[in-house]
Amino acid sequence: MLDSFRKASQSWFIKILFGMLILSFSVWGIGDVIRMRAESTPAIVVGSQEITATEVAEEFRRDTEQLSQAFGGKLTTEQARQLGLLQRTIQQMISQALLDQAADQLKLGLDDETLRKMIANTAAFQNEFHVFDKAAYQRALVRAGLTEKQFVTLERRDMARQQVVQLVGGGMKTPAVMAEVLFRYRNEQRVAETVMFQADKMPAPAKADEAALNGYYKDHSAQFMAPEMRGITATVIRAADVAGDIKPSDADIEKSYQVRLAEFQSPDKRNVQQVLFDDKAKAQAFADAVAQGKDFAAAAKQAGQTVQELGWVDRKDVPLDELANAIFGATTTGVIGPVQTMLGWHVVRITALVPGKTRPLSDVRSQIVQDLVRDEATNRLYAASTRLEDSIGSGAGVEEAASALGLKPLKVSAMDEHGNGPDGKPAEGVPLTPEFLGLAFQTPQGSTSDVTGFKDGSGYFVLHVDQVAAPALKPFDQVKDQVIAAWTKDQRDQAARHQAETAAERMKKGESLAAVAGSFPIVTTKPFRRAGGEDAAVPPALAAEMFKQPATGEVAVVAAQGGTMLARLKTIIAADPVAEKGLYDKTRGQLDEAMSNDLLQQYLASLQTDLGVHVNNAVIDQQFQK
Repeated sequence: MLDSFRKASQSWFIKILFGMLILSFSVWGIGDVIRMRAESTPAIVVGSQEITATEVAEEFRRDTEQLSQAFGGKLTTEQARQLGLLQRTIQQMISQALLDQAADQLKLGLDDETLRKMIANTAAFQNEFHVFDKAAYQRALVRAGLTEKQFVTLERRDMARQQVVQLVGGGMKTPAVMAEVLFRYRNEQRVAETVMFQADKMPAPAKADEAALNGYYKDHSAQFMAPEMRGITATVIRAADVAGDIKPSDADIEKSYQVRLAEFQSPDKRNVQQVLFDDKAKAQAFADAVAQGKDFAAAAKQAGQTVQELGWVDRKDVPLDELANAIFGATTTGVIGPVQTMLGWHVVRITALVPGKTRPLSDVRSQIVQDLVRDEATNRLYAASTRLEDSIGSGAGVEEAASALGLKPLKVSAMDEHGNGPDGKPAEGVPLTPEFLGLAFQTPQGSTSDVTGFKDGSGYFVLHVDQVAAPALKPFDQVKDQVIAAWTKDQRDQAARHQAETAAERMKKGESLAAVAGSFPIVTTKPFRRAGGEDAAVPPALAAEMFKQPATGEVAVVAAQGGTMLARLKTIIAADPVAEKGLYDKTRGQLDEAMSNDLLQQYLASLQTDLGVHVNNAVIDQQFQK
């Protein structure tokens, strides 16, 4: 957990990011800090530890929210369960409980003094002088939603688990012989000569008859399907629908300006350098030397000290009141001090200053008006959404609810999941947002959705699914031109492959690559590895075929985008662990980590057998039936 606080502090300005704290928790599967109420029947029993169904559901909810980002925010709870996310969550919580009990049995954990030093040495809990700051520590815990006792408890548990993991898998080293064999296999490079027989360069095929086109149409029917189409009626209310007559008064504008005055003020700033002494006499001697004309940095060096560049600061950036008063009490640049604080004696140099200023109301009036209109529109919008909910809840239809709000309902006779009509163009008036389109295609036919807000806060909507047209094969006459185009492309693809295969047979009989290439250019690839990766020089299919070849000179035919490729293996470059030591060390590190993980999984399986694990799926399932 402390790692997240350390990473969050990027400078002497205290920056604590709550999200990074939560991320560190998820690494080892730490559950809720404050457990919910106990339930009569545990959902999971791991040895002597019981986990409630509520805890499982809450952990699953967090996991689903994280995974949902990869699905564009469309992942539902039921979809996550179908993907197996619930079982993964359960297994993570079991592993956590197993490690907890293993740590207890082995009497692992941190002593008070070690924990105190770790906390004190965490940069996020220190001031700009790299000294532990109790106030910074407490602010960090408040932002994380933790009491000090809770934080210490979680940190002890987290470190105990890491100690178990380190005992089991720490220090694993892959044998050098194995590492070298795997390194040579994974990092061997090859070079190929290729000729691309492009499909669009092949002669046009003879005109197909109706029978051939109909056969192609039936055999490739998936290409000519109409998507599922839905007809909907919706009520959509946006902020603009309720903001038209909002005109803030001069009094309201003035009041808002006074309330937000700090927002329009820029504080006094000073560009500051500092030298810190533990002795007043030394600090005074240094200050005197600078006052007599000696260079600030040179004087500091002569005194055996270093100049700390604090940079541009305002008063709130200087947590020591005595020092802040001295710095911001000055009205000109120059040297100040010595100033005594709890840290010692400070001599500071102000190299530049910028006085604070306040922007007048005339400069920010339009911004205040815009914000007041937006805030009032948001209030009205919320009130309107409540009336909409009440109307739908009382049994009114979507059109009736729209009429009650003075709105025109949105009617769409047919649209696909992307919001496009039968002509492939966006259906008029349809909000092209994931929440609207997703709900339109999740709501059963004949049903009305809940009143739902747009994620950007711009409004609310409710919709009724009037009709659903399942995906269907488009009539042949309607897509005949598409069938002809697809059939023609297929014929040219086949011709390109045939020409490449013929060329390969000719090469096997002794002809040169240049002879069989004809008018198509020969391209020599850059060296490429078996596994490809971000820097892959060739398509994966070509790499796979070339690494199947036992020796240089061998040829293969490879399907490629736009045609068919003829490839000949030109060069084999053996991997050298000595010459590529950095890459070898990285590969061996990855193997070490994989072996450690494997050993940890075996240890967890053994713990599960020894301690016993029972999962009550029926109790867990009840959490998703509410």
